[in-house]
Amino acid sequence: MRDEMKLMRDESLLTPHSSLLTHHILRGYTLKRLLILVLATLVVCTACRHEEKKVVLDNSLRLLVKMNGKYGYCDKGGVTVIPPQFDSAAIFSEGLAAVRVNGKNGFIDTNGKMVIPPTFDKATIFLNGRASVQKGDKWGYISQSGKSVTDYDYISTFGFTDGLAAVVLAKGNGAEAGYIDDKGSFAIKPKFDDAAQFSEGLAAVKVGSKRGYIDKTGKMVIPEQFFQAAMFRDGLAMVKINGKFGMVGFIDHSGTMVIPAQYNEAISFNDGVAAVKMKGAWQLIDKTGKPIIDREFQSPTIFTEGLAPVMVKGKVGYMDKKGEMVIKPQFDAGSIFVNGIAPVRVADKCGFIDKAGKMVIEARFDWDQYSIDQFTHYYTHFVPDSLGKEK
Repeated sequence: MRDEMKLMRDESLLTPHSSLLTHHILRGYTLKRLLILVLATLVVCTACRHEEKKVVLDNSLRLLVKMNGKYGYCDKGGVTVIPPQFDSAAIFSEGLAAVRVNGKNGFIDTNGKMVIPPTFDKATIFLNGRASVQKGDKWGYISQSGKSVTDYDYISTFGFTDGLAAVVLAKGNGAEAGYIDDKGSFAIKPKFDDAAQFSEGLAAVKVGSKRGYIDKTGKMVIPEQFFQAAMFRDGLAMVKINGKFGMVGFIDHSGTMVIPAQYNEAISFNDGVAAVKMKGAWQLIDKTGKPIIDREFQSPTIFTEGLAPVMVKGKVGYMDKKGEMVIKPQFDAGSIFVNGIAPVRVADKCGFIDKAGKMVIEARFDWDQYSIDQFTHYYTHFVPDSLGKEK
């Protein structure tokens, strides 16, 4: 986790961290940049473990927006619920959002109330009722009540997924990664050179210079053999073989290469479709590796709710899986649909459209790539079941 984790930490503000390939679509995006932006940080802290009390939170949809250099939140109707006032802020996750106040970070609820005081150096979003938080140069985890559920022992942390979280401990001049449960006990003892989130019951880990996949008992079920290994999405995981300049393909849960390693680059599956690059052009393939449409693209895209943003002659529109432009190209940039709406850029302003292409939230906010990155990554990596469900 060394250099990769440092890159992510240096971004400083929010989302669960991942040392794996990530994906996104937006104007001018590259996989390298996405990998770095994948997850940033905020924070929280207390020292000893406390008995956890159940916290009931409002999970109403709140959209992170920026206006005049400050971050705030609006609802799906475009009504400003929490006025722009924060120097930096995270998207809402599980009813809470990390915000920065006077150089420290705390968490607000969906009404804007500070429910976990801003006393921390950095903090991540909540996943499975836990957020990793930092005090000084060490990390630990808190519950939604703000109480510590672990000590601050870790030099790096990942979000809780499938009930476990990858953590990194210093060991001599190096480090080792393992997995803890939501009580802070090691479910898989530190023994890996790198580790990432569990998805679909498996997690990519690094042993020496190679990566493989373990199950939740810590057993290596797909032997270490890959140069890079991504999270499982839609039953498949993107892997790279033969080193930095090798080729990319997709494996299933048994480790079988079901889509041959023949691509220069790729974007993980989402909504049953993956973007792959071969001979300088991008294609969209299904889970058998077959192109879904007879067309090449200059950049990758991601499908959610049956639509994907596509650049045509300098403008972004939205295409269905038959390749038909459902929303004509007219925007300067755009991201994915979540709960029936998608952020788009008009000149230098951000608004939101519905699936008919109607501007349902006026383009009055600052277009902020940082907010869009969070929005896209969170909803394509950690809450796929929420896509398409109105709130």
